[in-house]
Amino acid sequence: MAVFAAFPLLFIPVAIYAVFAFGAGPEMAAGLAQTAMTLPMASGVRLTVTWGHLLLMFATLLLFIEIVKSIRPTRTSLVDNGLSIGVFILCLVLFILLPGFATSEFFILLLMSLLDFLAGSVIMLGSAQRTVQFGSN
Repeated sequence: MAVFAAFPLLFIPVAIYAVFAFGAGPEMAAGLAQTAMTLPMASGVRLTVTWGHLLLMFATLLLFIEIVKSIRPTRTSLVDNGLSIGVFILCLVLFILLPGFATSEFFILLLMSLLDFLAGSVIMLGSAQRTVQFGSN
């Protein structure tokens, strides 16, 4: 179970994106812009949700779970945070080097992976400082 707790969840939407991007190449942006569903609103307009929007909604949910996971400063959280910076570096390299990854959706995934690492680090440092006691009192 600890192996799954140390797994960086934001790797999942990055992997989903990669599966499609390696096949689509530069046409990835057009695929992400395709309508996945439309929702009627009370105002009478229709809300259009694209595949890119759905992927980012899923990634946002996983980012929330990642931040909640980092609340306790455990060894597993440290491993998870280390792997999170790995996901960020992977995203950065893919974004810079491959044309299928040069989309605004993937750039947002890149920023989410950076935020996951930074938030995990800040939260763990803050909670670790509260658990360390200084002096004999």
